[in-house]
Order: sequence, then C-alpha cells, then structure tokens
Amino acid sequence: MTTQLLIIITGLATALLAFAFGFPQWFRVRRTGSVAGISLASVTNSLVSTLAWLLYGLAIKDVWVTTTSIVGLPATIATLVAVMRRSDERDGMWVPLAYAGILTGTAALTPWLPALFPTVLGMSILWFAVPAAITAWGSPDVEGLAQGTWWLLVLDGVVAGAYGLLANVPAYLVYAVVAILGALVVLARIHWRWVPECGECAPIPGCACP
Repeated sequence: MTTQLLIIITGLATALLAFAFGFPQWFRVRRTGSVAGISLASVTNSLVSTLAWLLYGLAIKDVWVTTTSIVGLPATIATLVAVMRRSDERDGMWVPLAYAGILTGTAALTPWLPALFPTVLGMSILWFAVPAAITAWGSPDVEGLAQGTWWLLVLDGVVAGAYGLLANVPAYLVYAVVAILGALVVLARIHWRWVPECGECAPIPGCACP
C-alpha cells in the first residue's frame, strides 16, 4: 500500500470521525434533556477549535484538514445550541474568549515563530477536555455526559496521529497525544465508582453522606 493511499485512507477516516464526534453528546442531550456534568465552556471551546483548524487547513492547503473541520461543524454547533437551551450556567465562558485570543496572537506571530501556532492549535483539544474533565470530576452527577463522544475522541486521536505522520502535519501529532490522554481522563470519571454512592458527592472534592 502506497503512502499516498494511506494518506487518503487516514484523511477520510479523520473526516468521518470529525463528522460523528459531536453527535453522541447532542443525541444524549436531546434524548434525556439533561446537561448534568456538561461544561458549556468546553463545548464552546470545541467550536473555536474547529474554526481554527479550518483556517489552518486552508492556510497549509491540506484538503483533509480542511474537510475534517468543515464536516465537524454541524454537530458541534448543534450540541452548543442544545446545551445553551437547557442550561443557565455560564461560568467559565471567559475561557473561549481567552482561547480565541491566544490562537489569534500565535497566528500573528507565524512569520517569526512558524512552529508556535501549529503547536498551540495541536493542543487545542485541551480547551475542550480540561473544562469537561473539571466539570465532570467536580459533579456528583454525570448523567448528561455521553461516553461515546469520548471513545470517539480516543479513536480520533489515533487516526489523526497516523495522518500527521504520513502527511507531515505537526499539529496533528500534538493533537493526537493530548486528545487520547484528555479523553481517558473524562472516561475514567464516567466509569468511576467511589464511596459513598449517595448521589450527593462528587469525587472532587468529595463529601460524606448525610
């Protein structure tokens, strides 16, 4: 199998995963009506990241990076709208603004520091995973979280890493490592069982049942 064929296969796989990624969370919110354990800031960061990846793909003229970003937008936007409609919680919404500012600043430095923006963009999944992990581990209820989203992120990290190696896209290599680790942290919370299990205590900071 030639390298070019592998690039096409892995590129197509990243696009398909990006399209599917946001739907498990959107379906779960629509089905249950619950946003328990979901971070609105995290979902917003995901939209900011997707738009940044789209601009990056256009800048480096990579058809699969661009395509992956475009097909990932519908589910991301749908999830954001669904969560906003069901939650009055707006804590941490300064984070997406700060993140957008960081991306803009590092992009402006590209003529002098060409490796900076791809590195920051590759770590973009942190802005999705970290707020999600903090909210999940600090909440007694994670009924609203869809574990399918996070297993897809693990798979996405593996495929993106393969594409990054084959097509020489450094930002994808950084993304792969961060995505896999971040997803595993959230999945650990979804499957975590701790004592007491009275439904009133979060793992962090924890408490005792009355």
